[in-house]
Amino acid sequence: MSIAFLPLCCPSRTEAIPTRGISVKGHEHWQLVCCSTSEEIEEAWPSANRSDDFWLSRKLFTFLADQPQGIQTEAILLKNTLNGHQILLTAQTFTFRAADHVSNEAKGVTSSYDLRRLLLSPFSFKVLCLGQFLTSGPFCQDGLHRLPATEAAELLPAIAETLMRCRSGYLAFLLKDLYPTLHPATRELQAQGHYLLPVDPAMTMNLDAEWHTTEDYLASLTSKYRVRYRRARGKLEGITRRRLSVGEVISYKDRLYALYQQICQGADFNAIDLQPDYFPWLAQACQSKDKLRALLSVYPGGYSEQNKVVLKSDDSCLHGYFNEEGSLIGFISAIPNDKVYHAHFLGLEDAYKQSHHLYHNMLFDLLDDAINGGFSTLDYGRTALEIKSSIGAEATDFAVFIKARYGWLNRLIPIFTPAVYTAPAWTARNPFRG
Repeated sequence: MSIAFLPLCCPSRTEAIPTRGISVKGHEHWQLVCCSTSEEIEEAWPSANRSDDFWLSRKLFTFLADQPQGIQTEAILLKNTLNGHQILLTAQTFTFRAADHVSNEAKGVTSSYDLRRLLLSPFSFKVLCLGQFLTSGPFCQDGLHRLPATEAAELLPAIAETLMRCRSGYLAFLLKDLYPTLHPATRELQAQGHYLLPVDPAMTMNLDAEWHTTEDYLASLTSKYRVRYRRARGKLEGITRRRLSVGEVISYKDRLYALYQQICQGADFNAIDLQPDYFPWLAQACQSKDKLRALLSVYPGGYSEQNKVVLKSDDSCLHGYFNEEGSLIGFISAIPNDKVYHAHFLGLEDAYKQSHHLYHNMLFDLLDDAINGGFSTLDYGRTALEIKSSIGAEATDFAVFIKARYGWLNRLIPIFTPAVYTAPAWTARNPFRG
C-alpha cells in the first residue's frame, strides 16, 4: 500500500488527549471516548456487537497499548446522544518514511518517478489511520452499518480531524478498510476529495459446507489444479510440520522473529514494526479462546479436574516447519475469529520457498486447518494474489483513503503516489470445476 504527499517534516512528539466526552466537530451529538492505555481500555471499552470480535477485543487493545509493535494503537468509542447508537473504531498513529517503509520493487517503472521518490525519501510524515494495520478487511469497526452512506462519509473525516486536533504534528489521515470500494460511502468520500490509494485486494475463500476434509476440497477442483496440489505436496519431502505449544513459541521467539523478518523485508509496504514479544502473546491469546471452544464442545459442563486432558497439549495457533536436522525453517500463524480463520504472519527461509514450494504448501496447510476446524471463511489477507486465487480465494477490494490536512498538499497526493507504489497486474484464477 502507498502513502505519498509533499515532503514536510513533522514533530514525532505525541501528547496525551482527553479520554472522555470529546464532541466530534460538526457532529456534536456524537461523543468520542479515546482509550489509549490498558487501564482505560479495561475500564471503558465495551464488547463489540459482532461475533468475529478478535480485532476489537480488550485483549488485543490492551496488549498493543502496552507493547505498540511500532505503531500506536487506540480504541475509539463513539456514542450518539440522540439515539444511543455506538460505533467502535481502531485508531493507529504511525510515521511514514518512504526510504524505510516502501521497497524498491514497489515503485513505479518510469524514470520520472525516481525523482519524486528521491524528493520524498529524506522526510517523515505523521499519519493517523482509522483502521488496523495488523489485518485486512472489515474486521476493525462495529456499528458503521447503521449509518447512511452520506452521514458516514461526513462523520469519519470529522472523527479523524477531531483526534488530530488533540495533538500536534499530523499531516494526513487514512481511512482503511472501513468500506468495500464499491460501497456508496466510498463514492461519497471520493467526491469530498479523499484520494483512493492503490492497494491489493483482500483475498478470502468461502469454504463449502460440504467440505468436511481436504479430499472433499480436492474433489471440487479441475484435474489441472488437483495435479498442482499433489505436486506441491510431493515437494515437502524431508519437511515436518507440527503445531507449536505456547512454551515452544516462547522458546523459539527469536528464531520466529528472524524468519518473519526475512519475509517482511520483501514486502511492498510496512507500517508496523513487529517485535519478538508479539508471537508469544499471539500464541497465548488465540490458544485460550480456541481451547475453550474445544473444551465446551467435548464437555458441555465446562472445565473440571476430570477433563484436564483436553488442555494438556497446550497447543498454540502457530505451526512450525522443521527440516531433517530438526531446525525450524518456517512457521505460519492463524487466528480463529468465530467462523473466520485469519491467515496471519508467517516466516520462512527463502531457500525452501522454491526447493520445497514451502510458501505454496503453507497456503494449503492453512486451508486444511480451516476445513478441519469447521470454519466458513478463510481470510488469506493481501499479497500473493495470483497464487491465492489458484487455490480458490477471491478478491474483494476495500477502500483505503488518504487526505492531507491542507488543500494545496492534498492536490499533490496523486502526483507523488505513483512514485511510491504501483499496484501490480495479476490474473485471477479459478481452480474449481464448473
